[in-house]
Amino acid sequence: MNQVIATPSPDSKKKQYRFSKRGDSGGCNFDPEKGTFQAYSVNVGERKIGDKPFIFLYKGPINQPGPRTTVLAAGRLQTSAAFKIYLGDPKSDYSDYNKSLAWEAMDIERPESTWSLDFPDYDLRREFVWKKTKHIAVDGVDKPSRLLARNWKLTSKNDPDDILAVFTGDSGFSRGRGILQINVDWGAHFEHMVLMTLVCQFLKHKHPTRQGNGVFVPPPPMGSAF
Repeated sequence: MNQVIATPSPDSKKKQYRFSKRGDSGGCNFDPEKGTFQAYSVNVGERKIGDKPFIFLYKGPINQPGPRTTVLAAGRLQTSAAFKIYLGDPKSDYSDYNKSLAWEAMDIERPESTWSLDFPDYDLRREFVWKKTKHIAVDGVDKPSRLLARNWKLTSKNDPDDILAVFTGDSGFSRGRGILQINVDWGAHFEHMVLMTLVCQFLKHKHPTRQGNGVFVPPPPMGSAF
């Protein structure tokens, strides 16, 4: 069934998140740049052996009183250049996370990163691509800085001209800061995946996965990667 999920949101409905790395704490924040919509925070711990999750996306800011709700978690596949994104909250003991949670793979073969997502209400599955951009920026910025490698756009794989989201890094020396703009309203689940896959975009540069001869090199097993 080939259905259109939604039309791009009007400018007034676009969401802009201020992305900022939290010093050396191994995490980052997504705070509303404009408006009063939901903030999110991310914790990045020590990389686990195997594909156990070590990246956690939480609903709410880092300083929110009380417990935060985990909406997604991610680990690294040992035998391929990919992140494994769990669609839910793995329990802290990791006893059954592989059996109880559905997951999606994010292939991080350079220069593009691809991932897919089901839209059950439309009986539809779509594939998405994060790729570098030198020409497209968030609203309010004429053009991304050519000095920064971390400027990306998110498109549908079958429609590269449809810009679903864009990340523009801050100019200057603030490599861990920028603006994420989401151009479409395809539901909270899609939005959560955009946030998590953007974090994985940053992390993939911390863990080279292939040598020049194409041989797979597993990431270091321990240590914060962010």
